Amino acid sequence: MAYTTKKAQIEEPSDIIDIEMSAIKKKKFRINGDNNKILELNVSDMGIVSRLTESYPKLDAIQAKVLKYAESREGVEEDAKALKEFDDEMRELIDFIFNANVSEICASEGSMYDPIEGMFRYEYIMDKITALYEDNLNAEFKKMKARVNKYAKKK
Repeated sequence: MAYTTKKAQIEEPSDIIDIEMSAIKKKKFRINGDNNKILELNVSDMGIVSRLTESYPKLDAIQAKVLKYAESREGVEEDAKALKEFDDEMRELIDFIFNANVSEICASEGSMYDPIEGMFRYEYIMDKITALYEDNLNAEFKKMKARVNKYAKKK
């Protein structure tokens, strides 16, 4: 006896009205042309300011620990464990700030405190990504100002 399966067909209710909201979805950014490294960000997220204000002092404190630890070095095993903990903490904070998996996409190898162009890796990443927010928010505020001015002239 052979069994056949039939997919249940779901009827779509006729009383649903679709609303187009694609403008509020996250924007996709490809890192270094690598299709396996797509970062999705809401570059209109004003909450980034409070998350950044809350987290940046913590990142600075971890950075200070890394520098202090590098000077005092206790031993290879201790170094590896401590440095891994510092890296994990930095990754968690960076992901929290941007509300996205930034550390996974932008720092899949190495550590967040690797020196890159005179900065730690996390600083380099933050500079690049916060610029996206700044550019987008400036453009959006210009649009808002133009819209408000348009309506203000009509009165």
